[in-house]
Amino acid sequence: MANATAQIHLRTPPQTKSLLSLAAELSGATNLTDYILRAAVERAQADLCNQQSFALKKGPWVEFAKRLDARPKDLPRLRKLLTKPDVFDRPAASA
Repeated sequence: MANATAQIHLRTPPQTKSLLSLAAELSGATNLTDYILRAAVERAQADLCNQQSFALKKGPWVEFAKRLDARPKDLPRLRKLLTKPDVFDRPAASA
């Protein structure tokens, strides 16, 4: 990762390090740190996306509510996409 200056120290059993090293090598990661950091960041993003509630301070909350209450934009291409039958609704093609 570019401009990495903060450090995280980990202790792990040798078997775990061996497992992670092998997986890093097979995945094509440049090194073990890159592999662990990439996996941890992906998991952190998923965990944060799965939050069902969140808190905002008054200013950002007002902006959020304003955008929710605003009239929808006219997006003809999106309307067309959402109103045509999807692949599961279309008749099966004859083989």
